Amino acid sequence: MPEMPEVETIARQLRGRVEGKRIAGVRLSGLPLRKPVSPGLGTALVGRTIRRVRRYGKYLVLTLEPKAFWVIHLGMSGRLLYHEPGRAEGGRHTHASILFSDGDGLEYRDPRRFGLLALYEGVSPRAIPEIRSLGKDPLQPGFTGEWLGRRLHGSRREIKSFLLDQGVLAGIGNIYACEALFEARIHPGRRCATLSGRESGRLAAAVQKVLRDAIRRRGTTFSDFRGADGKAGGHRDHLAVYMREGKQCVECGRPIRRISQGNRGTFFCQQCQR
Repeated sequence: MPEMPEVETIARQLRGRVEGKRIAGVRLSGLPLRKPVSPGLGTALVGRTIRRVRRYGKYLVLTLEPKAFWVIHLGMSGRLLYHEPGRAEGGRHTHASILFSDGDGLEYRDPRRFGLLALYEGVSPRAIPEIRSLGKDPLQPGFTGEWLGRRLHGSRREIKSFLLDQGVLAGIGNIYACEALFEARIHPGRRCATLSGRESGRLAAAVQKVLRDAIRRRGTTFSDFRGADGKAGGHRDHLAVYMREGKQCVECGRPIRRISQGNRGTFFCQQCQR
């Protein structure tokens, strides 16, 4: 599933390409995604202009004029691809094709169909149900070791489960939870309440570092993710633990281990992470 760095990569690429463009036509596949796509979505989008592209957690929100908000979630395998005139590929996995008045286009492709396409009118972004439920964005002001320490205090949850809770921290998924915990040298099975103030500060800094490093390299691609330009992310070769079971730890040389937590694979170094 695309996580914050992948969605942020797409948001940054789209800002310079689609902001200011008017939607002239929309074609929908009619197939359901995570939720059924409203049959009136196409009609509602036509004639509107994209004024702003923003990211909230793992969601893209396109601010439209006349006022509305187009909410997009890529699910497990979604791609949002921008193309110039005559460059569209289409195909059976394309569930929304957007034609702009200048001939450029935007396509939403999703083979596994776990994504989301929804339009909200007459509300603010923070009143949108999917956005309202999100916790703090780790790359926004206010995310500090002190803030994190207060949230961890007294909690019996495992720290990795805490990091994955979108109602607490918006945008972190399995890849970057594993990477941040390694960067902070904290075992993924530690109970939140056992982290000291110093460890909370170290973890907050680690979360921000791994996210920013991944954004700088346009995200991580294993199979499905592509940027809006169709190119794979460049961060995979820089991962320290994720999907590296049995390989040498980059710090101590011991083999990386894999365990199961909450039906997800967790990758870590038993020697380095305590």
